[in-house]
Amino acid sequence: MTDEKLLFRLESGNDESENMGILLEAGCYFNIKHNLRHEGKESWFSMAKEHCENVTTPRDGKTVYIGSDWRTVSYKLEDGTEKEVSIRIVYEIIERITNKYGQFLMEPDIEVNTFWTNLDWNDQDIINNYHAHGECEQYHSELKTDVNLERLPSGKFDTNELVLELAILAFNILRMIGQETLGRRNPRHKENVKWCRRRTVINNLINMACHVTRHARQMVIGLGKSNVWQDVFQYVYGSFTYSTA
Repeated sequence: MTDEKLLFRLESGNDESENMGILLEAGCYFNIKHNLRHEGKESWFSMAKEHCENVTTPRDGKTVYIGSDWRTVSYKLEDGTEKEVSIRIVYEIIERITNKYGQFLMEPDIEVNTFWTNLDWNDQDIINNYHAHGECEQYHSELKTDVNLERLPSGKFDTNELVLELAILAFNILRMIGQETLGRRNPRHKENVKWCRRRTVINNLINMACHVTRHARQMVIGLGKSNVWQDVFQYVYGSFTYSTA
């Protein structure tokens, strides 16, 4: 598929030195969430307060420490020999003295996020790259639940390949419709919505009650004045009709 190096973005369940060794020996990049296990949050917090230079205060009562450190990791090669390397570990430590409503907490809330990586990106880009992992999971979830592909229907690969190709077409069409509805006086959307779930598009715009009338070689769809989505439906229909004309 490509001659370039692959980037593996893995969850904390894959935080093992052997896994990092395999990726290093294969010449791959990785960004792996570090599992703290028995490491205390207090030790990370103390280290950040002493050495971290990138300290921000997004709001009153919330302090964010972002930086990186180096740790020695050992793993075994295929011939059984043990190898030690220094791997960079990026940290994001958040101290909350008050909650988002301004209420003071009895004890400060400490949140520690750490990531193993061999990328040469800056610390913030490493953190943003891993957080984008959640967006990918959202798409996977919609494909399995909203498009109903939790399980493929057949035991034959060719049949499942065809079903998956058709599902991808439906998935992308629903995505296009959902993106086109953003910012169009949607009756139930919040202000800062960036995308719509496929299930939301299906419920609001696909499974829409209407009255179909055929007259003079024309087909007229009556949506009804009480339908709160009629304006959005007409706008989306007009957008795709004019764009493909």
